[in-house]
Amino acid sequence: MLKHLVLRATGISAAACVVLALAAGPAAASADYGKQKVVYHLNNGDTTTINKSLGNMLNHLKAVGPENAEIVAVVHGDGIAMFDKKTTTPEIQAKIKNLKMQGVKLTICNNTLTAKKINFEKDLEGTTDVPIHPAGLPELVKLQQKGYIYVKP
Repeated sequence: MLKHLVLRATGISAAACVVLALAAGPAAASADYGKQKVVYHLNNGDTTTINKSLGNMLNHLKAVGPENAEIVAVVHGDGIAMFDKKTTTPEIQAKIKNLKMQGVKLTICNNTLTAKKINFEKDLEGTTDVPIHPAGLPELVKLQQKGYIYVKP
């Protein structure tokens, strides 16, 4: 009843409201999400899983808009495969580049580099601007304490 009164008072028909809502499209939907601080936990080395996880982050940005998302991806353990020259793929590298261009911050665990005897400069690809944190799990906890929502794709 109130909806009809508002429509009549403003002189806008219900059909016009539907047209306006449809024209607004995804921008209207992203406004519903508001600002988000999210930490993605990436520790799976399977390339299919890595592709899906990176795709999740790209879809997240598409839904809320890069201006509304503060996303950090903590990479540790077997997740380092996304950067390892022996296991990464052009598709994975393209997604990483796209995420970085939209403001996603990726970080790498130093414990992983040490345990797997990985040389940061020689063995990894796409990491020139990726910071190293001391340990993956404490990094996840630190970010959650700062208000980031934990996501494990």
